[in-house]
Amino acid sequence: MRKIWGICIILSILASLGAAINVDADYAAAATGFVHPGILHTQADFDRMKQMVDGQRQPYLDGWNQLVNSTYSQSGWTPRATATIIRGGSGDNVALLYTDIARAYQCALRWKISGSTAHGDTARDILNAWSSTLTTISGNADRYLAAGLFGYQMANAAEIMRGYPGFNTDQMKDMLLNVFYKPLNERFLIGNEYGRDHNDAYITNYWANWDLCNMASTVAIGIFCDRRDIYNIGVEYFKNGEGNGSIYNAIPYKYSGGLAQWQESGRDQAHTILGIGLMASVCEMAWSQGDDLYGWADNRFMHAAEYVARYNNGNDVPFTTYEWGTGQTGTIQQQTIISEAGRNEYRPIWEMIYNHYVNRKGLSVPNIAARAASQRPESGPGGHATTFDQPGFGTLTFTRPAGGDNAVLPGGNVAEGTYRLIARHSGKALDAAGTANGANVQQSAVNQNTSQQWNITHLGGGQYRISNVQSGRVLDISDSAMDNGGNVVIWNNNNGDNQKFAFLPAGDGYFRISPVHSTKALDVENSSAQDGANVLQWRYWYNDNQEWRLEPVSVIVRLQSYNYPERYIRHSDYQARIDANVSPAEDAQFRVVAGLADNSGSSFESVNFPGRYLRVRSDGEVWLDQNDNTGTFKNDATFRRVAGLADAGKASFQVWTDSTRYLRHYNYLMRAESGSGAQFNEDATFMEIAP
Repeated sequence: MRKIWGICIILSILASLGAAINVDADYAAAATGFVHPGILHTQADFDRMKQMVDGQRQPYLDGWNQLVNSTYSQSGWTPRATATIIRGGSGDNVALLYTDIARAYQCALRWKISGSTAHGDTARDILNAWSSTLTTISGNADRYLAAGLFGYQMANAAEIMRGYPGFNTDQMKDMLLNVFYKPLNERFLIGNEYGRDHNDAYITNYWANWDLCNMASTVAIGIFCDRRDIYNIGVEYFKNGEGNGSIYNAIPYKYSGGLAQWQESGRDQAHTILGIGLMASVCEMAWSQGDDLYGWADNRFMHAAEYVARYNNGNDVPFTTYEWGTGQTGTIQQQTIISEAGRNEYRPIWEMIYNHYVNRKGLSVPNIAARAASQRPESGPGGHATTFDQPGFGTLTFTRPAGGDNAVLPGGNVAEGTYRLIARHSGKALDAAGTANGANVQQSAVNQNTSQQWNITHLGGGQYRISNVQSGRVLDISDSAMDNGGNVVIWNNNNGDNQKFAFLPAGDGYFRISPVHSTKALDVENSSAQDGANVLQWRYWYNDNQEWRLEPVSVIVRLQSYNYPERYIRHSDYQARIDANVSPAEDAQFRVVAGLADNSGSSFESVNFPGRYLRVRSDGEVWLDQNDNTGTFKNDATFRRVAGLADAGKASFQVWTDSTRYLRHYNYLMRAESGSGAQFNEDATFMEIAP
C-alpha cells in the first residue's frame, strides 16, 4: 500500500513525531503537551456535569438517571478478564470484553460525578484485571472491529481513572499498545511488521466504519499513552488516509444544499449511523487536544451528519451513484440508491454532534437537532451486541452551554505558492489551453509558459484554490458535475465547491487532486501520454494518470530537521547549519524554485538574500553562495527530492550530479555526504513547512 504520507510540503507541524513507531519499554517520549483527562471528556466537562447534576438541572438530571439506572453502572462487579478475546468464528467471546468495558466506563462516570469510591474502585478493578490478563485479540477479520470499537472505549474509561489510587496506568498503557494498537489498529490502517494494511485486502474493500473504529482507537491510545506519534497517525489518516474512513472517502459527495452523502448510505442505515458516531468520536477526542477536526474540510462532517440525520428522520435526500473496489483486486461494485434498511435505528451518538455544532459553534443543524431531540435523554448499551459499539449517555456527558472551549483548525499539507503540476504517468504538465472562461485543461510537455503555472492558495481546513497564472482564472469542474468524465476547465472564481480542491498524498511525492464536491481525481483521459490530452475528473483507482507531482516555481518554506525537530536549516555568516530559535526568522526561510540545473530538480534561494542559494562546495560543506550563472554552480545548487531516508512521508535531498550524496547535518553543520544506517538516515531527512 502506498502510505498516507507522500513526500508533500506539510504545513501541519508534527514536531514531536517519533523516528519510528514502536512499543519498546525504553521508548522515550518527548514532552507531548496532551491534556489529561482528554479523550471524550475533559476535566471542564466533568466539572460541568457535576455542577448540573448536583443542581438538579435538566436535561443533565435525566441523563444522570439513565446512567444510575443502567445495569452496567452498579458497583461491586467482579471482572471477567480473560487472556484471549475472539470476535468472529469459533469460540467468539467478545461479549466478555465489551460488557466489562461498559461497566468500567459507567462506574468511572459515577465516581467522577458523584465521588462514589465504590464505583471508582469497581472501575479501577475492572481495568486492572483486563490490563494484567488480556494478551490477544483474535478471530476472523472482525478482530479488527473488536480492536477498534473497544480499544477506544477502553482507553476512554482508563483516561477517566488516570491517577485514581491503585489504578495501574503503566500496565494499561502496555496492554493498549501491544494488544490493541500495534498488531491490530496500526496494522489495519497503514500496515506494519504484523502484515499489510486492511487485512491484505484491496484498500476500499472495507466499509468506512472499519477504518473509523481503528482511527478512534489510534487517537485514544495515543492520548492515553502520551504518544504524539500514534495520535498523529490517527489525525493524519482522518485528513488524508487512503481507506474509506478518511474524511473525503467517507463523505464522497457534497451537495449545494448543505448535505453530503455518507459512504455506507447505499448499504444500510445501521452502519451509516455507526460511522457517523465513530467519526464524531474522533473529532471530539481531537477537539479535547486542541485540534478542530469537526471543522476540517469546511465542516464536511457536519454536512454528512445532517444528511444522515435528515434521512433517518424520514425525509428524502439526494443520492449519487457510488463506486468502490472490493476483494483482493478491487472488483468494481456500485450502489445506485440509498438503502432503507435499518432506517431510524436508535444509536446514542447525536448529542455529541448537536452540542458541538449548535452550542460550541453556534451553527444551524436542523436535522441533527431534530434527531438529538427525538432520542433525548440518550441511554447506554444493553441488549443487542451492537448497542455496545458506542459508550452512550450523551445527554449527560455532552450537553453544554453556548460558547466555551475552542480548538484550532490544523494547517494544510501544501505550502502556498506557484507550481507546475506534473502527471505521474507522462511527466507532462497541467496546461490551460486558453484564457477564456471554459477553456479546457490538458497536459503538455513542460515549458516555461505561464499557462502551465498555477498559484495554490490555502482556503483553510486543507482545501485549496488553484489559479492559472496566465489567465487568473481558477481550476473548475464544468457545471459542478458529480459523474465520471466531468470536464476540467478554467473559470472566473465564484468560490464554488467545484473550484476547491484537496491534495491527498498518493505516495512518492505525488498527490490525488480532488475537487471537494465530488472527491474524484484529476485524470488524464485514457492515460494518454500525448500533448493536448484532455484532463477530466474520474473516480480514483490509484492509477498513475490520476496522480500529480507539485514542481515548485516559487514557494517559501522552512526545512525542519527530522531528528532535531526544534532545529531548522538556516544560514549564519552564509554557512548552512541547523539551529533552534532562529533570529531573524528569515535566515531559515528559503524560496524553493525549479532547479537551476534542471527544472525537475529543486534549488533553495534565500528569502532575505535573493540571488544566493544553498550550494554544495567542493569539500562537501553547504553554504549560501551567490549564483554566478555557471554550469558548475547550477549543478552544485540543485537537488533531487526523494522519499525521506528515515521516513518516507518526509524528504531527503540528493546532490544533483551524485545521487549517492545527500544533504545532512553533522555537528549541526550542513554537509553533502554518502552514508547509511539509522543515524545517517535521520540526519538526512527533513520536513518542509510554511514559515
